Amino acid sequence: MKLLHWCTLSPQGPSSLAAIRFSAPIRVSLIRIFPNGSQPFTNCPDVIAQTEPDSFYLDVFFNAQALKPAESKEKQRAPNALVPTTIAYAGGQADFTVDLGTEYATRLMIVKGKFDVVSFAIYGEVVSDAQPSAESVQDIPPTSIPSAQAIPLSRSLDVANAVDPTQLAKSLLSIIPESPSLSLASRLVLCMKPESNDWDDPDFPHLYANLEREIALDSFTLEDAVDCLGRPIAEDTTEETMLKFWKAVAHEIESENTSRQSALIAKLFKLSASQHPSFALDLCLQVDPVAVFNSNNLECDTLHDLLDAAANADIAHHFNSAPFLEVLQNIQRDSSQEKKTQTAAHRLASRLQSWDIFQDALTNTQADFAAAIAMLKDIGSEEQSVGIWLASMILHDDLVTKLSENPVFSNSQSYPRLFMRNASSAISHDDFIAFVRGYIGVISVFAVWAWSDSLGNDPCRERVLGVLRLWQGVDGYHELVNYFLLLRQFSVRLKWITSDNDVPRKSGFFGEQMLADLVKDPQAVLRVEVTQAILALEVPLSFIPESELLSLRKLAYVSEDGLPAAIEEIFYSSDRPLSLRRLRTLRVSLAIVSKELAEDDRGEWRILQIVRDEHGKPFIPRLTGLLHDVSANLNEHFVVTCCPPNAIDPAIVDLLLRTADDLLHLISQLSLHFSLTTHLLRSLTLSVADIFACTDAADTIFYQTSAACISAQVARQTCLDFMRQLSRPGFTVEPDNKLGAEVILRTLLYHSVGSAGRDPVYHLQQIFSLIDHILPERGFDEEQREHWVISVLPTIQMETLEFFRLLDLEHKVPFMHRLIGLDEEGMVGLAEWLFIEELKQLSTSLRALAKSNDHTASNLVIKHGIQLHLQFIQQLLRPKSEALQAWSINTICTAEEASPTFTTCLVEVLHARIISSHLENLIPSLLSHASQFDFSLKSAILLVTLRVSQRDIDLVPWLDIVTLLESLPVIPLEGGVEMVRREIGRTFSALSRPGIPLTPDSSKAVISIMKWLSEQQNKKYVCLCGIKAEEVAALHEKLSDNISSEEVEKVANLRSNFSVDEDEMLSGPDVVLTDSLELSMQNLEGLLTFQVVGGETPSTPSQKSNVPDVLGIVFSPPTAILRSPAATGLTKTYQNNDFRDLRQTPSARQNTSRLPSTHVDVGINGQST
Repeated sequence: MKLLHWCTLSPQGPSSLAAIRFSAPIRVSLIRIFPNGSQPFTNCPDVIAQTEPDSFYLDVFFNAQALKPAESKEKQRAPNALVPTTIAYAGGQADFTVDLGTEYATRLMIVKGKFDVVSFAIYGEVVSDAQPSAESVQDIPPTSIPSAQAIPLSRSLDVANAVDPTQLAKSLLSIIPESPSLSLASRLVLCMKPESNDWDDPDFPHLYANLEREIALDSFTLEDAVDCLGRPIAEDTTEETMLKFWKAVAHEIESENTSRQSALIAKLFKLSASQHPSFALDLCLQVDPVAVFNSNNLECDTLHDLLDAAANADIAHHFNSAPFLEVLQNIQRDSSQEKKTQTAAHRLASRLQSWDIFQDALTNTQADFAAAIAMLKDIGSEEQSVGIWLASMILHDDLVTKLSENPVFSNSQSYPRLFMRNASSAISHDDFIAFVRGYIGVISVFAVWAWSDSLGNDPCRERVLGVLRLWQGVDGYHELVNYFLLLRQFSVRLKWITSDNDVPRKSGFFGEQMLADLVKDPQAVLRVEVTQAILALEVPLSFIPESELLSLRKLAYVSEDGLPAAIEEIFYSSDRPLSLRRLRTLRVSLAIVSKELAEDDRGEWRILQIVRDEHGKPFIPRLTGLLHDVSANLNEHFVVTCCPPNAIDPAIVDLLLRTADDLLHLISQLSLHFSLTTHLLRSLTLSVADIFACTDAADTIFYQTSAACISAQVARQTCLDFMRQLSRPGFTVEPDNKLGAEVILRTLLYHSVGSAGRDPVYHLQQIFSLIDHILPERGFDEEQREHWVISVLPTIQMETLEFFRLLDLEHKVPFMHRLIGLDEEGMVGLAEWLFIEELKQLSTSLRALAKSNDHTASNLVIKHGIQLHLQFIQQLLRPKSEALQAWSINTICTAEEASPTFTTCLVEVLHARIISSHLENLIPSLLSHASQFDFSLKSAILLVTLRVSQRDIDLVPWLDIVTLLESLPVIPLEGGVEMVRREIGRTFSALSRPGIPLTPDSSKAVISIMKWLSEQQNKKYVCLCGIKAEEVAALHEKLSDNISSEEVEKVANLRSNFSVDEDEMLSGPDVVLTDSLELSMQNLEGLLTFQVVGGETPSTPSQKSNVPDVLGIVFSPPTAILRSPAATGLTKTYQNNDFRDLRQTPSARQNTSRLPSTHVDVGINGQST
């Protein structure tokens, strides 16, 4: 981007137009307007900008010229299309981005507006008529794109990491001449709300309550005290005066506790809460809450006044007593009380108890931070509460001291992101302190905004709004700013600022940006003040485009019309992909329905009544259909089967994830009141599974602080909570009362192969993760055990097996471990059955290997499968957990088919001459537990151990081999004698090789084996095979060197009993298995190609000879027939569109005498079409 043009324009003619014609087509990227009197260019000091007036709207029209393609040789005709845009110039140097796209350029720019003169620079690039050639593009060297680095806030703006978080607010307040202190200004705008006449008083804001005058009145009443405290007390008020005032108030309290009296005392507590700390404390010393308040006189308004007062630490501690909390409990338990009264009592009790937690969290690194944050969130929902709390944090020395004792790190970038955290997220003490400081700093700046806006001080207001808008773009601060914008006062002020747009102002520009960001949250649109702010917007606007304004008005109208409009939008049928506008409207509609369910005891019946009367369709199935649409739309962003791949729009993904989250919450609410059908639950499960998989993909693709990534994390947790809720014990579906857990697990197990275009391996892993989170952890109660082990798992046995076989080794062992933990007592034995099935599959693979041809692709796949089976068994028998090993050994010993099947596998491994590192690692575990096995399995283990020792004598424990051999009276295996002779002979042959030293253990083992062989009744044992006579001599010589002289003679006697059969048939070469599998694309394609089983392959018949057969009959129609008018359709020369015309004529008029074609079209995979 470079400077293309600089000019100063003045409007001409009655239409107030000005135009610029460029000498060549250009693509404009930026327009920069300079204020009057400024120097735009440092190198040209004589160039002075002229722009008058200071602010105005500017209509800009670009002549759109389509760029002609390179191959077009026709002369391009100048089009007459104008592309309009509007610039709202509010003063100063301002940049305005222009996006003409890459397909258009311009040579004419027309400017229209109410201005006298304007100076601006145009930046962009010149568009060449000649398109760059492919060679020139290839000559451009590749350059790496630098990674985006987040720019931290400046220290002055980062109030979350400031020693004094109110310093920024104080600096902004100082812009106003003769401004009061921050504590006084915040009390006046947040707590006191001065009368209109007070704002016009010359002494304002220093108008204070006259306590002494009120006390001196002869007719002093509680009403007089309330009216007096409508103003703040002076900072120089003495303790004696304050105490005297409260004693006079206490004197007026009557013994009969009427509702009127309790309401007045509650107001006194609220009005004193934001004053000097000693003032509220003196009131607490004079009034006992239990003596004044009871469950009969605490009305809803009175409770709300006490709720505001409880934002003061001293008042909260005074009311936090067991007798008063019991009064609040009685109100909550009283069914005759209104729901809003019970809610207020619950909030008051929670706030009273949370103050101790909050103060503890300021100094205790192990405190309950989640509860403390919940208290601050509740306080921040009402402006008087948050104003009183802010006064406490500024004026109470103990709170100020506790907060200041926490250090601030100079390079810290920890922002207060705790409002958006999941409940399961860990909160550190440093995060909590940063959050509290950020909370204080942000609400202090809001108080300055309210003060400057009330006085009409535009410079201060612009600065404050600029800071708030900047914070709106920073994670953590964004949540706090938008939360405080929902307070009624600030929503109304935002409406005033954005609706006053006769002349562009910076405050209006910031206000529109803040409002546009705020309404992205559907909960904000439900606020009446926010809805009114949207409807008050009128063009022209400084920031919000007209298309966005129409979308916002749609949201406001739905919110204003309420529940009927929301349900209408939910039932509205729209095409996919869902647009941003449709998704935002849908989220607002869902929020309205959720609010109706939460706030009205009969909300679900009102919803169903509207649905029945207006639409006549069930509601939950419609929500399920919407969830399916959102899931399918979301899935399209992560498919890998598209070429080229689909572009991922983070804004759309973010909104889709949030919509899915809203739908799941609403369906979860409705499922508590209404039953689901089996079909609905299956559909919900499929949609949740796909959404769950997409959330992990989004979490991986987008950077961690992006909106899409945060939405993915929230939606992922919602999916887990939703599945757990619908699989809880006792939850059933209609019509056959099946357990929800059974339907959900069966659907997930089947869906493990339904990746819908996404990576199938990745999809399978996500299904495993979802199932793993649904299954209960260890330590569950008897109800959970009966639900899962007895009622659910036996019904999905075959589905579990198919899913188990699909899993890779990284997930197969944990899945087995989860099943073992569920059925620790072996009541159902699903894990044992899966283990046996795994052994059977290994046996099947070994038999298939014996039948397959070497060096083929299928042979390699079979070998790799055998290696994976062996690795799985090895990880069960040699795991990190001893409990898993104990379970595996016990299963082999006790399960009916386990030991025979395992024995068969080991024997087939011997026959196939398998060499595997996992088999070698398995030997020590099998030998150490061999005493628990039957004779057949012992024999197989012995033979495999001997086979392993032939490769490396150090791999086996020789003394364990001897112990195992001596424990076998016979070898019960079929052909066991020959196998023992062969393996022992080969083992002796391996030990006799030169360069392989005999250890004392191996020497003793050889002698013990020879003794065992000589003691057997079957004389075949002493005839060794697989070894030569000279190797026996070499082994004897090695033994003689390692044993004592007395044993040499014994060994010689033993040797004399043995003979060697060198003519014994030997097996083929060893089959070495590796952990990797490499296949060429051709081999992979061959494995995946569908093969026709049986039948003849369809083909086109060969062309017959033109020579007539001797016995054939030749028909030769006479010429008269061919020339007959009835045969005119037999021959025709087609011209132009005659062929199309003929296809549209009736079939009776067409020539149908043509014989059918004998050609067969062969389609995909050899299938005829």
